[in-house]
Amino acid sequence: MKKTLKFSMLSLMTFLAFCGLFLFSLPCMINNADAEITESTADISISTPEGLSSFITNYSESTSNHTVLLTRDIDMSGYSVENTIGTSEIPFTGIFDGNGHTISNLSINFSNTTEDYIVPSYLGLFGVTNGATILDLKISGVTNITVSNSPNILDVGILVGKAQNTTIENCDINATLNYVDNKNQEGINEENKGIKTINAGGYVGELVDSTIKNSLYRPDSRNGASSFSLSSIFKRDAKFGGIAGIVQNSTILFVVSAPRLSVEIASENFTGTTYIGGIFGTISQGNSKVINCVVEPTITINNSYNKTIYSGAIGGYISLPAPYENNISYVYYNSNLLAFGDASNYNANNNVTSVSDTIATHVAEAGSDYAGARDYFEAKNWNGLYGDHWDFANTFIIQDNNIDLQAFQGEFAIRVTTSSVSVDDNIIILLNSDGTVPPNSNNELEFTSGYNDTVQIKFKFNASVNEMIGRYYSLSSLTLRSGETRTVASFREDNGEYRLETRDDYERISMEAPTTNNEGETIYTITISGITNNYTGLYQLNIVANEFVGRFEYRLFAKNGDPVDDIAKTECYVYNKTGGNQTSQSYTVFDMTYNNSYTIATRAGSRSIYEFRGWYLETDDGEDTPLSSPDEGTENVFSNSDLAFTFGKDKFALTEDFVVYAKYVDNSCEITFDFDEGIERIVISTNEDAITTTGTTIKVKKQSNVKMELYLKEDYSFDVQRFLDIVSIYKGVCERVDDGSNARYYQFNLDMTQLNDPSFNDVLNLSFETEVEDTTDWTLIWTIVGSLIGGLALIAIIIVVVVVVKRRKGGGGGGRTRKASYKNMYY
Repeated sequence: MKKTLKFSMLSLMTFLAFCGLFLFSLPCMINNADAEITESTADISISTPEGLSSFITNYSESTSNHTVLLTRDIDMSGYSVENTIGTSEIPFTGIFDGNGHTISNLSINFSNTTEDYIVPSYLGLFGVTNGATILDLKISGVTNITVSNSPNILDVGILVGKAQNTTIENCDINATLNYVDNKNQEGINEENKGIKTINAGGYVGELVDSTIKNSLYRPDSRNGASSFSLSSIFKRDAKFGGIAGIVQNSTILFVVSAPRLSVEIASENFTGTTYIGGIFGTISQGNSKVINCVVEPTITINNSYNKTIYSGAIGGYISLPAPYENNISYVYYNSNLLAFGDASNYNANNNVTSVSDTIATHVAEAGSDYAGARDYFEAKNWNGLYGDHWDFANTFIIQDNNIDLQAFQGEFAIRVTTSSVSVDDNIIILLNSDGTVPPNSNNELEFTSGYNDTVQIKFKFNASVNEMIGRYYSLSSLTLRSGETRTVASFREDNGEYRLETRDDYERISMEAPTTNNEGETIYTITISGITNNYTGLYQLNIVANEFVGRFEYRLFAKNGDPVDDIAKTECYVYNKTGGNQTSQSYTVFDMTYNNSYTIATRAGSRSIYEFRGWYLETDDGEDTPLSSPDEGTENVFSNSDLAFTFGKDKFALTEDFVVYAKYVDNSCEITFDFDEGIERIVISTNEDAITTTGTTIKVKKQSNVKMELYLKEDYSFDVQRFLDIVSIYKGVCERVDDGSNARYYQFNLDMTQLNDPSFNDVLNLSFETEVEDTTDWTLIWTIVGSLIGGLALIAIIIVVVVVVKRRKGGGGGGRTRKASYKNMYY
């Protein structure tokens, strides 16, 4: 019994292991045909022609609803497939993402001559799609579709044979369809000959309940035209369109179509009607729309048998039920054809316009309202219903005046840098995607991305200046330099962290919640999801210095320390020493920023009684902070009135607006002047008005040199020495006399600093006494007296001389005696 139990357990374990191995190996068995296909429940990635060929050949219901992703361009030259992606029995219902890659030179061959071989009715890279999405796919070169033994109805397209409930967007077909029907094969399904019909388009043979938008069709002219030869095997109607052969209840929006179609009626036995158009062969159903489209068709028709053909630049035929009014609108075509071969009763004249110039390669002409192809497509009258417009930011691109799709522009370059700031270290440090600091980046990074890729910009703040963020610096904006500099987002600080507010045109830019690394640093990440040409260029993370307002003023204080009310406001000045107005009573810096240096100066007027006592920072608590110190060895004496500082450092590490004031204290002496009538006036150099009234009291600053001038009235004298014996504050004195008068004035240089003794009560009385001078003119008196004395003396002398002479004449009588005496006088 134990042996049986042991054997049973061993057998069960072996079976389970085998089942697990089988299940594990199943995906490998499925993909064994081509290891280049990476399959999961979510998607299939294809990167080689072998992988694509295998996917098409082995298409089945198990892969019909997958997301298929191309990861490289694929050239199918040398490969031929005998199947399509999707059939009428198993339509493709998933997502085929070309991812901006190209499939070129595709060949589909349904010419197998085996009698029981059944050719499908729907031919193209995709046979039938239903509920599918095809996007960002480019097909180029020549697509060869070869058939024989074909069914009665053929839907042929380079991309899809028949598309139902399907969205095709951002696709670019730059290929020519080479369709060959080996009609001359004998012995195979002879009953099908002569009853066939064909619907063919550059994109889709038959478009039902579907949408084609933001797409281009313009085959390379080197590959020739898409040619269709309608022989005797075709006896039903044939429909050919640049985009689709038949359009039913579908939308074609923002499409450029420049097809080259060549249709030949090759047999007189062809009995059907042919419809040819630059966008569609035929269109029907009320909800069908063709809006905002550009058409430049080249249509060649060989109708040597004079069969019925309707050809138009836009469409061959608008059949009933016709689209609703205005559903064919804002369509511009360049062709010598009419817009429609047959419009029946449909009024299709709403902005369906023929233009003479080449639309897709438009170049502005002199006097044109458009500067180039981009402006031409973005002009208002090109934009149709629903507020849509040609999107050259995210979908289309103009290069060499040709309109292209951004999905196929290859790699996009994105660079990131930071704005320079006036600090020693970079405030923002850019990081690699793994959070590390890139070496030698000079704080600039470059990313290479493809269309619709996601790019993450990581950064942190320098630890040495991290504390300044939010205090002295802030993240301000994210700008993009791409042709012109645009602000694409602004930063807002929210509880110490930043969030991003993007502009409407850049809604793909977002900012994630910050994270913290192992060093405790905050890491910020900006995500750009879905790169397009509009999102490429140089991004700059901009830091701005927070601006503060610094007001500098002076304040007056009395001797007791109390503030003085607003008086004598012209006595003191505060100014910017490096170029400010030196007569300003205050100075304000409105844009004060971190690490910038300033020098503010103050001075007192020449007549001011106030003395500078230092700079103070005003605080809310009233205990204002001193910013300068008195000179060494002195008290309250400041020889330097300049305030030099660097904002953000030391005592100026402030984070809000502030007020700094220069403190001035009353340092005056009250002088009372007493004088008599002999004083005309007294002039003090620090006082504006002369003193003319005795008992006048003025305030004089106690400074080292105060000039005092004493003016005397005429005929008065002043005893200077006596005054100097009483007043001990003079430095020197000189006496001056006015020319032309007897008035005098005296000039004193008073050294008021001698009154700084604390015992001095700052009151000084100066008394001046004069004397009246004797102004009698003694010169005249003495002249008169002298003249009288001189006259009397002269008279006396005259009298003496007369008496003497007379005596001589009468002394000896006459005769000989007198003569002898006379002679003796003269000889």
